[in-house]
Amino acid sequence: MNWWTKFGCKLTGWSSTVLSQCSEASKCQLSKYTSALLILILIWGVTGFCFAQRNIGLPWWACCFVALFFITIVIMIERQIILTSEKTFSMVAFRAAIALVMAVIGSTIFDQTIFGKDIDKQMTNTIEEQVVDLTNQRVRIIDEKLTSLHLEIDSIDNINAELQADINANPFVTQKSVTTSQEKLVMPNGQIKTVSNPSVTTAQVVNPKQATLETNNRNLEMLREQEQNWMQKKQTVEEDARKECRASVGFLEELEAMWTIITTRKLAGAFYMVFFILLMSLEMFVVVSKMVDKECDYEAALKGAQKVRIAQFSNAFNRVKIQPV
Repeated sequence: MNWWTKFGCKLTGWSSTVLSQCSEASKCQLSKYTSALLILILIWGVTGFCFAQRNIGLPWWACCFVALFFITIVIMIERQIILTSEKTFSMVAFRAAIALVMAVIGSTIFDQTIFGKDIDKQMTNTIEEQVVDLTNQRVRIIDEKLTSLHLEIDSIDNINAELQADINANPFVTQKSVTTSQEKLVMPNGQIKTVSNPSVTTAQVVNPKQATLETNNRNLEMLREQEQNWMQKKQTVEEDARKECRASVGFLEELEAMWTIITTRKLAGAFYMVFFILLMSLEMFVVVSKMVDKECDYEAALKGAQKVRIAQFSNAFNRVKIQPV
């Protein structure tokens, strides 16, 4: 048994021991299944790699793991057909449904890569529309914030003007302080009485409104700094929005762009349909071969071995007598 046959057995799940006792017809059947599987493996390996690279943005080594995952799924699906001994309509219908889904997914991912530059051009127009909407929203929010800051600054300016006028007119104010001292007096009747003697002192101090004025000035500096920051944001809001939109392009947005290209350009639509039909045909290749080809001696050997084993088990069970408990 050559390496190709051994490789085909490993890939399809056929038994090399049984196949070694079969004719060349079974080996040719195995070779057909192996070739069909290798075609699907190559297609879905590339599909998985392109999907991980373009849509997920993984490094090349992680893309290889995704491609291996896609290949494993394809092999497991095809083995369900290859290792099925009975040919039924339900098997064909089920595989056709899976083939339809896989062909849509595969052709979409492939076309995203092939039409990559066209999708990028289409996405440029979409991004510009998003930038206009996002810029208008943010400019409106910034204008509302600036209006609120202007009102607050004007209010504090008016208060400061009044405070400054009062400070200019009265830089110093007279501050009175009252102190009380107690004195004990001896009354004529001999009793001692405590008498409180209040005393008032005056002093010239800086107008206390000066402290309020300084606090307001510090608040004004903070508000004007905030105003300056918002003005800078307003100047760069369009470019910031464009960067965000470009950095957040998702899979669905690219699908919408590709759908626009396919539906508006006849050549792109025709190419998509050709590639879709090709993938659909390749996906159905194994199951069609399974249904059209006659039963080979490998499958006959498996069925015969199954019948012999069932007969042996039945005879063995019939000889067993159930002993009463």
